[in-house]
Amino acid sequence: MADRKAPGALAVVTEPDYEAMVIGAHPDDDDFATAGTSALWAKQGKKIVWVVMTDGTEGSEVPSIIDTDLMLTREQEQHMACEVLGVQAVEFLRFHDGHLTNSEEARKAIVRLIRKYRPRVIFTHDPSQLIFAPDPDEKPDQTAYLNHPDHRTTGSIVLDAIFPAVGNPRSYRELLAEGLPPYRVHELYLFFSDKDNTYIDVTETIDLKVKGLQCHVTQFGPEADMLEMTRKWCAETAKEAKEKKGQDMQYAEAFRRIKLYVPKEEKDQ
Repeated sequence: MADRKAPGALAVVTEPDYEAMVIGAHPDDDDFATAGTSALWAKQGKKIVWVVMTDGTEGSEVPSIIDTDLMLTREQEQHMACEVLGVQAVEFLRFHDGHLTNSEEARKAIVRLIRKYRPRVIFTHDPSQLIFAPDPDEKPDQTAYLNHPDHRTTGSIVLDAIFPAVGNPRSYRELLAEGLPPYRVHELYLFFSDKDNTYIDVTETIDLKVKGLQCHVTQFGPEADMLEMTRKWCAETAKEAKEKKGQDMQYAEAFRRIKLYVPKEEKDQ
């Protein structure tokens, strides 16, 4: 840790502007993971921004579709979903879908956005989650799910951006000229994780989550009925919240919550 009182030292901003920034790898990842929570917090008057890392151009079974056409269509679907949910802003970074790497360019892009919006909380993929695999002896009819490499890479990019670069005055000093001083993120919520410790009641916004997902026509088709699947998934999460935390909910979303910074006034309470 450097001397924060040294001559010429630049203070790190700790006061957030937005309540939350959700950073997903592809269009619809933010919806699956946080649409209920995002809609709930938006209804409470909190400012939410979503970020999509890739251009989504490998999200189709039709090889003949032009990449640019698919990218723009999926971005429009994401805009529509954000309007349904009340998410105030969405950013598209357009890295190559399926080929995302933890590069200097990607980390800098995330540092820029975090300093721009100053979210209190950042939601993103758990980079340590490699495989979702049920015990084949306990559930012989269920198959494993290999976590998408873009998911894992997105989580790594975000964590590497948060520390140390977002809060380091000497990291990406050219951002200072853009009016983007260093900032301290307060909390991290990792989604698609097997280490969940926080459950948010989304019963009030489960229907909005469904409507948001249904905006992604390229992924599910124009006649998709996401209601039963989404309710079943969130009901199972609520059951887990009851078993692990004793919380009574009808529908829930789950996260691995990590505190990074506690403001002094909270410590004094």
